[in-house]
Amino acid sequence: MSSKLPVVLSVTAILVISIAVSAIPANALIQRDYSFLNDNRVTVSTGNTKVCGDHLCAPGEWDKLQAQLSAAQMGNQTGRNATSTTVQPITNPTSGTSSLCTMVKSALASANADPTITKNVLSQLGC
Repeated sequence: MSSKLPVVLSVTAILVISIAVSAIPANALIQRDYSFLNDNRVTVSTGNTKVCGDHLCAPGEWDKLQAQLSAAQMGNQTGRNATSTTVQPITNPTSGTSSLCTMVKSALASANADPTITKNVLSQLGC
């Protein structure tokens, strides 16, 4: 009986190993899911519904939000953080503008600018 014990243990070990190998899936390599890196503002639970802040967007609200964001990024937003810079045109030429006209005319001449461009620039300066 003692001579049959190692044979029975070997057969039992082989059977256990073969069952374990057949239970493990053949392809254990599963492609990783990188969807958590997607930063689109859409909800997963309700499909492709847009999210505006802390609520679901109402019809037309998403487009309005995008327009406001674009305007704010370009500096066209009116409000507390808006800055506007306007250039006042020179309407009355004074004695200070004659030296400006001379400097601009000489700079354009040294840059070999086209005469029509020079004429347009000087006329817009009021020279």
